[in-house]
Amino acid sequence: KQGLERLLSILKKAGEKVAFGIATGRSIELTRQVLKQWKIPTPQLLITSVGTAIHYGPHLIRDQGWEQHISYRWRRDALLKAMGEFPGLELQPPEGQAEYKISFNVDENQPLSTREVVRHLRRANLQAKVIFSHGAYLDLLPIRASKGMALRYFSMKWGIPLERCLVAGDSGNDEEMLTGNALGVVVGNYDSELEKLRENPTIFFAQGHYA
Repeated sequence: KQGLERLLSILKKAGEKVAFGIATGRSIELTRQVLKQWKIPTPQLLITSVGTAIHYGPHLIRDQGWEQHISYRWRRDALLKAMGEFPGLELQPPEGQAEYKISFNVDENQPLSTREVVRHLRRANLQAKVIFSHGAYLDLLPIRASKGMALRYFSMKWGIPLERCLVAGDSGNDEEMLTGNALGVVVGNYDSELEKLRENPTIFFAQGHYA
């Protein structure tokens, strides 16, 4: 709560000089609930479902062009069938799913490597981006989708250079966003899967948690 209050205060002082966006793994519905719960003003940009949907402005208008772009080679039913062969995976409930995102809970006693999943899908002639985060969640996305790719698309569409964007993250599904040309912040309460980014000169590892 303290970190959020400081952030909102800084954004208020900055006024129109700074645009505020949120990129999250949650669906648009769950994201709106969280915004309401924490009394966060609707951001100018919302990237939801791990980068598979983009919404703009107070009315959260969906970017149809982005969804058309990422639909390439996305075979949802075939991917679900192929992933059924892995033990220790549990499909998340409907609110954890999206049109272009398939999400699983991973049994910590039966860990999976993303490389292993990618190889398995290739053998089945399937393509998907495989993202493991928080040591417990596995997401399958279209090969053209991620938080980082959504940010790059936004940057090109609206003519805002990535070098003028500051992004913050805490887990594996933020990695691609943090390692693009934007400036990156890894918050103090980060997951160990981001430790490998510590040597990257454009990424700042913050001491503050949730900040």
